[in-house]
Amino acid sequence: MGMIPIVASTGLKAEALSPGCDGWPGEKGLAWEQFLESTPRGQYQQSVRWARVKQGEGWDFRLSTWGPRGQIEGGFLLLIKATRLGRVGFVNKGPVLAQETPDSVRDALGRVMESARAHRLRALILQPPDRSSIRSEDLWQSGFCRSPVPGIIDATVIASLEGGRNGIWGRLGRTARREARRAIERGVEIVEGTRENLPRFFDLMCQTCRRQGVAPNPARVDALYRRWEAFGSDIKLLFAKVHGELVAGLLLLRFGRTCTFEKKGWNEQASEAHPNTLLNVEAMIRAAEWGCEFVDFVAMDRGLAERMLKGEDVEQEVARTRHAFNLRLGAKPVLLTPAHVGMPHSWQRPWVDWILGRRSLARYLGRFLTG
Repeated sequence: MGMIPIVASTGLKAEALSPGCDGWPGEKGLAWEQFLESTPRGQYQQSVRWARVKQGEGWDFRLSTWGPRGQIEGGFLLLIKATRLGRVGFVNKGPVLAQETPDSVRDALGRVMESARAHRLRALILQPPDRSSIRSEDLWQSGFCRSPVPGIIDATVIASLEGGRNGIWGRLGRTARREARRAIERGVEIVEGTRENLPRFFDLMCQTCRRQGVAPNPARVDALYRRWEAFGSDIKLLFAKVHGELVAGLLLLRFGRTCTFEKKGWNEQASEAHPNTLLNVEAMIRAAEWGCEFVDFVAMDRGLAERMLKGEDVEQEVARTRHAFNLRLGAKPVLLTPAHVGMPHSWQRPWVDWILGRRSLARYLGRFLTG
């Protein structure tokens, strides 16, 4: 099948995308949402709901789709932002195709670059969908630089939810299983939060970021409110509660078959009761009950992921990282095609590759372009 008819159901209400709502694309946007949720390559970062979230951070968007007679065979959501270097674009987890063939991939990437030229972008960053067959070589042949963009996730860990509660418990590592049982014995409760609890979650998230020495992303609680409003029934907030205090939290986002543990936070309280372990285990169980088949824990060190997939013994190295926690929950490493920069003129690409080859300059450029 080369095209997908738009008949799939989605949790998105049609009125949320009406043309009168902040210029949203109405029926076209609803059809795109349904298409994304009907294909395994569709991800929330290509959703017009996500575009609504990003509008609050200064991004505009353009939605392009193609296919005959009410059917979509492909498309992409292009985010656009004005910077001191000019207008830059970001196609995050796109383009999304009903069927990927060499010809359809080449055509789709050509459409992306044509759109970049039409909108007079100084640069365009693109990262294909996680389950896409599009590789870096395909991007190079379509006018993208060879060096990957730093700071954009290029490996992750995924856990299967097959078998529901019993299957999830059965795949836990010995340490995770022991900690989860101890948490139950010590009275840790897992409770579902509401919109009113977002400030508390944001505070927990910021405390985690400070311990890790990174800036909080998002930087303001307003962005969490936008997520809540945009995704509605496809977003959940869970907390671990110890002696009446909310000590840890997880923000879950459902899209298609995948539940993404998008944000997390902990105030370091009650560590002896292992609230985070039980929180994550229970979140996986609820994701399965939500109809999801996989959990994406978001991000892993690519070097470690590559070595694990080669069968190398990296247990001691992994144990010193935060990834060990997710792996103990039964998750497995997955490599992603890195993000690359597309430039409007071929003579610019060697210069951008040179910059991306210098670590300090590359980090600055990556942060600058992706906002």
